[in-house]
Order: sequence, then C-alpha cells, then structure tokens
Amino acid sequence: MVWERRIWIDGVCYPVVISDEQKALLAAKAAGRAVVGLLRKNGEQELTAARYLVETLEAADERYLERIVRRQTGKPWIIGESERLILREFMMGDEKQIFREENDREDDQVFYIPQKLEAYIRLQYGFYEYGLWAVVRKEDKKILGKAGITAYDHERGGYMLAYHIFSPYRCHGYGQEACRIILDYVKQEGGGRIYALAEASNKISVRLLEKLGFRAMEQKYSGSDSSSILFVRNC
Repeated sequence: MVWERRIWIDGVCYPVVISDEQKALLAAKAAGRAVVGLLRKNGEQELTAARYLVETLEAADERYLERIVRRQTGKPWIIGESERLILREFMMGDEKQIFREENDREDDQVFYIPQKLEAYIRLQYGFYEYGLWAVVRKEDKKILGKAGITAYDHERGGYMLAYHIFSPYRCHGYGQEACRIILDYVKQEGGGRIYALAEASNKISVRLLEKLGFRAMEQKYSGSDSSSILFVRNC
C-alpha cells in the first residue's frame, strides 16, 4: 500500500511517500520525492529503496518526516534556538566557515574537509539522529563552534555532552547558551542521563558544567599530573 503525506518547510510543500512496497518507493524516489519504508509484521519484504524505515504509520509523524525532507533537500534540522544562537545540523558549505586551530585533531577535520563532512551528515545524522551540531550566531549567521551529544554509553545508560567554541568567540557565554539548547532538546526527546567530561585543570569548563546543573561523578587519572572529571545530569 501507498500513503502520501505533505510537509511544509519555509512555505514550500514537500510530498513524502510511505509504502511497504519496493516498486512504489522506487517510483516515488525517481520522481524526486522523499520516501519512507513501512515494515510489515512478517518482515518478508524488500525495502532497499528507502533509507528510513518505520514499523507503524504513527511513527512517521510530522516531526520525523520533516527531518527526512530536510536531509534530502540539504536543509539542516534545527535542534533549537536561544536569544543569540541557532543550533542546527551541519550542512554542505559550512566547511568554508570552520575556524582551524593549531591543536585540531583528525576528528576536527571532518568539519572542514567537504568529503568527510558529506559522509558525516549522511551517516551520523541519518543513522544515529544525533551528533555534533553547528553553533550559529543569529545576527550574522556565523558558525562559532560545534556542540552536541556523542556516543551513547550503554554501560551507564546516557549520552555524552560535547561542545567546542572556536577561540575567537570564547568568553562571551556562547558555550553555556549552546549547551542549554542541547539539554532542552534531550528533555524534549524523552530525557535521560547525560554525561560530560572535563579536564580538572580546566576551571572554566568545570564551572560551566556546574552552572548547567551537572554534578561530579568520578575523577579519572591519566597516570601523569593531569586528570579529568566525569559529570552527570538528569534531563
């Protein structure tokens, strides 16, 4: 069977086809429409035409379908907003704005090498539905840094908070503002525990986490003079 939904984004209507039939999905995809595969209870079907699958029609709500349409059309999903910031998924073209710093690691290169950024958008957001997001200043659309939630800790049961404001934009409260958007988002998505790791010597990060309502859980030593503190907070 085939169902069609309509999603409006910025005044434009985008049709989305939901089906449990491979042929219908292929036809809709060839027509440039976003598609979602509907799993049958017996599981005996081929749905390789769809990158996104749902078990029930109710699961394909407007919020979920908007994410799919945005990713197909290159429009980033908006995580949340504050007075000064927008937190959104990275999109192609953002690599031109990323500030490169001397201590950048290989993981940081993902956001300023186009091929790596494309793969991150497609695989990280498309599969996990979370990751690091762009911290964008509203007044000039400038990317000030990245912030988000990273790998799920199955042992403890919760996500890890991560944020990095580029050096020219620090000491203006952007980090705290971005983290509050993330905490609100996690609560809106169902809540749960969220962790954060900070170097014990980084007093600014430690104070920020305490302001955000995190509590120190344990301190880890690296075998040298440095140590890190694991924080936790319930959303």
